[in-house]
Amino acid sequence: MRLLAELKRRNVIRMAGLYLVGAWLLIQIAETLLPIFHTPDWVLQTLVMLAALGFLPALIVSWLFELTPDGLKRDSLVDPAQSIAPQTARRMDHLTLVGVLLVLVVVAADRYWPRSEPEQAAVAASVEDQAAAPRAASQPSTDTEPASIAVLPFADLSEAADQGYFSDGMSEEILNVLAKVKGLQVASRTSSFAFKGQEDLGIPAIAKQLRVRHVLEGSVRRAGGTIRITAQLIDADVDRHLWSETFDRPLTAENVFAIQDEISEAIVAALVAAMPLAELGDVGDSAKTTNLSAYDNYLQARSLVRSRRQLLLADQLLDESLLQDPKFAPAWELRAGLQALLGEYTDIALSLDELHRRGYEFADKALSLAPDSALALAVKANLRSREAQRLRGKHDLGEVIADFERSLALDPNNTDTLNWLGLTWWLVGQPEKALEMFQRCMQVDPMASACTENEYDVLQSLGRHEQAWQHYLAAFDKGAITDQYTNFMLLARYEQKAAFVFASNQSRYLPRWTRHEALYEAHRHPEADHSELVRDVLAFAAREQIAIDNGYVGLILVPLGAFDLPLTTPVAWGEELHRYRQ
Repeated sequence: MRLLAELKRRNVIRMAGLYLVGAWLLIQIAETLLPIFHTPDWVLQTLVMLAALGFLPALIVSWLFELTPDGLKRDSLVDPAQSIAPQTARRMDHLTLVGVLLVLVVVAADRYWPRSEPEQAAVAASVEDQAAAPRAASQPSTDTEPASIAVLPFADLSEAADQGYFSDGMSEEILNVLAKVKGLQVASRTSSFAFKGQEDLGIPAIAKQLRVRHVLEGSVRRAGGTIRITAQLIDADVDRHLWSETFDRPLTAENVFAIQDEISEAIVAALVAAMPLAELGDVGDSAKTTNLSAYDNYLQARSLVRSRRQLLLADQLLDESLLQDPKFAPAWELRAGLQALLGEYTDIALSLDELHRRGYEFADKALSLAPDSALALAVKANLRSREAQRLRGKHDLGEVIADFERSLALDPNNTDTLNWLGLTWWLVGQPEKALEMFQRCMQVDPMASACTENEYDVLQSLGRHEQAWQHYLAAFDKGAITDQYTNFMLLARYEQKAAFVFASNQSRYLPRWTRHEALYEAHRHPEADHSELVRDVLAFAAREQIAIDNGYVGLILVPLGAFDLPLTTPVAWGEELHRYRQ
């Protein structure tokens, strides 16, 4: 009790209260004013630390010294008769009371003063986030379908890291099987494979971008005569494993296909067990081969065809695959579709007529082995559509469209078929139906470059130029445009001179031509007479042995009056090319 009385007499307790109230007010004022002057964060942090460090010294000074009319003096040297400690105590009480009132005013203002709308929204969002946090782990997001999945490319863990085509092939085969399961929404291969090598993003983030609820990931290790495949199914909404398994088997074609089927069946069973879903459809059978070398060559070829690389090598690999197993229908399908690409992307010595003949032959072989081969049906329809377009054959385009529809009934999400059908609708003068097919293709696979490019071409031909331009820019932004095709009319309309000149100088157009700016200006005024410029370009192409019948040079010259050149894009129905149609 004596210590407490002495603390009161020396105003130590009053000093503690006054210091705390004053320090709090000082920090509140600093927190409000310092940001106005763009003061660095460390200034406020330093102020808080100094206030905290000064508390104990303030109490010590209050104990050892007393305020007198002559200034601070040691308490032991002050005559009690002359002490003004009571008066000092009253002043400190008043200051503390004023400080407390100011604290109450600040607190009340912060709590009840009307906020601006952005501040209210921020507070509401914060409260909502806090309220949602406890239930986030138990309630799924409503942004995605429960029965939806993406199959990420499996990692290649082989010692030489040279089996990427095989691990990708394993993922794609499982994806293809799941895509045929009724009631299951499967992200496209192109969209899923865009995340190859980006696993650091995390499964929930990848699933959000792909707009799916579930993700399948895994790895493949080939070593000698054995194979190890690990797969795991993840519910991305709660970041929880629903199923995982490791398969160690002798490396045979039968075992590879058996593992694919086991994984697919386990995924469907796990999805049905985990959620209140209507029962999903069964996992169907796919065409297989018992020859591992045939399957290996097929996977390597498919990887090259997908990326439009080394297509001549891809054709050789498929030839070897079919020599090893002549009854392997998927290899016949792939080789049939490859023939048209060889004419577009390579300098193969075979004529276009010979490539088409081979395409028909290989597609018929596939249909003889698998009568319901959707891809083989679509390949034959596409070849007939191309021949009609280039006046190389007489075909009933109504029957061609009917065959495309039959193919889509068997495989509704085949982006090649959707694109080819869109081009055929364009060929018969139905741009709105063509647009519907291209947009449907883009819904299946947002990264499908052919459909993306054809979509903004159709928009342009319909006179929706601004929309076409915005879609063109968006396609560039998401990386869904190839370096094979350029819409020169669109670039000229929106005065993209540098892009126009750069593109027209590329190898498939007019490399080594020196008057690209003249071509750009001609496209800016297509109604003028450009016959002399066209003659110069054609003469240059003849001297430089640049092919002019492949559809690429036509993209530059047809709008300028070279109406005898082939034009293979939907822009032909646009107002800019009315003279070409005449």
